[in-house]
Amino acid sequence: MPLAATLAEQGFSVIGVDINQGLVDDINAGKNPYDDESGLAGLVKKVVTSGKLKATTCAGDSSLCEVFIIAVPTLVYHQVPEIKAVESVARNLSRCIKKGHCVVLQSTVPPGTTEKVLGKIISNNTHLRPGVDFGLAYSPERTQSPHIIRDLQIYPKIVGALDDRSAFLISELYSTFAPSIIRMSSIIAAEMSKVIENTYRDVNIAFANELALICRLFGIDAREVIAASNSQPYCQILEPGLVGGHCIPMDPYYIINEVKKRGSTPCLIETARGINESIYEKVVNMLDAGLKNITILGLSFKPDIKSFNTSHTLTLLNQLQRRGYEVTIHDPFLDATNYSFKTERNLYQAITGADCIILSTAHSVYKKIDIKQIKRIMTGNLVVDIRSVLKPETVRGAGLRYMGLGYA
Repeated sequence: MPLAATLAEQGFSVIGVDINQGLVDDINAGKNPYDDESGLAGLVKKVVTSGKLKATTCAGDSSLCEVFIIAVPTLVYHQVPEIKAVESVARNLSRCIKKGHCVVLQSTVPPGTTEKVLGKIISNNTHLRPGVDFGLAYSPERTQSPHIIRDLQIYPKIVGALDDRSAFLISELYSTFAPSIIRMSSIIAAEMSKVIENTYRDVNIAFANELALICRLFGIDAREVIAASNSQPYCQILEPGLVGGHCIPMDPYYIINEVKKRGSTPCLIETARGINESIYEKVVNMLDAGLKNITILGLSFKPDIKSFNTSHTLTLLNQLQRRGYEVTIHDPFLDATNYSFKTERNLYQAITGADCIILSTAHSVYKKIDIKQIKRIMTGNLVVDIRSVLKPETVRGAGLRYMGLGYA
């Protein structure tokens, strides 16, 4: 959505295709479907009013377009990549693609997908040759909500194409808003660059998580150690914690699976992913025997946005429920939606009667929490702060017990 609106603002006629009729209706009415995305509301209204952006549920409505940018969800199920949405779009686009058109994949995918899946399906259905009759390119999304519009304008745009014409065309298109273009030598190199970005972060977090466990053994504060180490410019250790979201816990498997298909094993990447997945059990093991009612603060996978579907909190919730705990979840972005688990929209009501609080997402509202009031309304006294939001001395000063990753 931000990319479509950004291109429309540059003067291009943009058609957005989606399977969600409600989303399409909102966009055509000039309404921003993503309230927490900074700057998007005004931009959507502007480009829809000008007639530069329209939305539809019918892929055939885009038949007069010349460039087709694919940004569908790609996921991982049971450690195996899931790219059915890319395959589906490829089949639908086959009815629209003509000679001279260009297809660009933006979704994060296993290296080789653009040519071996997307290009192959279109070619088989149309008998057009990728890189000859129609352009084929890969240019990954490198943005983070809620600042996607800003990120589009400050990060270099990576472009990998099958042919020079496609590379030139897409580079010119994205140069209208991106500060620079990094042209890769091949499509697969561009695909690899994207999954490597997030895999690097996963490995770095795994190191931080292992360091946190080591610091607990020595009775020292991991946060203090990391801050001191990071004062050296060549050391940039990330924060320990549970890893959630659409990218970091999934992208390593795009590499792991493809490497194993080629008869090798990416040992470091695989080990790092295993460490990060094991941290859930480490957190659950911090709870005392006899506890029953747990309140989790934070359902979003990152602070101050609403994004629940791939949150680390859901995995933590499942582990707690499997061990028989009664769990209530609070998040400032909860609405009237009914979930399969217990939620409470009032922060202090969610905490009332809890044996333990687990602070799972570093929403700003939790930094202002009244610790003394928490002490009064809790049944138990344990606070597990996964995100280092609260000051241990403040929590302990109120008569509560404080635990976290990397704290003795």
